[in-house]
Amino acid sequence: LHFLWESERIRTRAFQCFVLNCLLFLGSQALMEYAIMPIIANLLRHSPMTVHMQQPVQRLLSLLYQLLWVFPAYFISFLVSCSWYEEIASRTYALHFGKRKEAAPNFVSFVIVLRDEAWRFLLTYGLLLQTYALLYFVPYVGGLLHVISLAWYWSFFCFEYTWALHGWTIEERVAALEERWLYLAGFGLPLALLSVSLSTFVGYGIIAFVFPLFVVLATISEPRMHTPSRWLPSRLPLFHLPKRLGLLVVRTLNRRIKPPGAAAPIAATASASAATVDRQTRLEHTRARPHHE
Repeated sequence: LHFLWESERIRTRAFQCFVLNCLLFLGSQALMEYAIMPIIANLLRHSPMTVHMQQPVQRLLSLLYQLLWVFPAYFISFLVSCSWYEEIASRTYALHFGKRKEAAPNFVSFVIVLRDEAWRFLLTYGLLLQTYALLYFVPYVGGLLHVISLAWYWSFFCFEYTWALHGWTIEERVAALEERWLYLAGFGLPLALLSVSLSTFVGYGIIAFVFPLFVVLATISEPRMHTPSRWLPSRLPLFHLPKRLGLLVVRTLNRRIKPPGAAAPIAATASASAATVDRQTRLEHTRARPHHE
């Protein structure tokens, strides 16, 4: 609330998130489900169509609504909201930490940012695939593991704005999540519960509305590392499988587009990034082993 009061820009973006995601996106779905579709169903009942013909017509109209409005509105609102979240995080960061010094852009820095963003995309969506794999392929406890993994997924998105503003590399962000896994599981749990408790698009609309609050909280909070024990390891390799999947994708694409004899900088960079995090993980496990025993 303090940052909402201090910054008109944060208030404006938060209000725009409410208008876009609650009033327009969720409001249009409620209007379709509770007003338009019942009117259409009533008109069809009074038409010469038989009952067997009315149901396919209603399903077709619902499908057209999903394809022509819901899916396009979802992607557009997602892209617009992400730009607003970034602006909210930047403004909150400036109010809390002071203005960040930015280096003059050049071609090399642009290439590095582009490379890191591509690797980040592979890692985050690999983490999302891992989250749903737990739900569908792990019996008995898969649902619980799915919720916990979703909490880490949402926490990563919340804190990544601040970590990026700190100037952290993608490897440092991954390490931060894996080292503070207990704190971040609790931080992202409310968003994870919203994700699994509501339907896909309704859940998205509500999460997109409250997400600015979590971005502000992530910007001003300091996630601490817990005290490791036998049952609470100092670090969880949450990105182990996403890294392997990302490397597989990079190497596959590199083989297809690389001219014969050309270097493979992207695959080499991804391999180096994964190897760096793996070395850090093994080192920390080695240091932590006497403590556990």
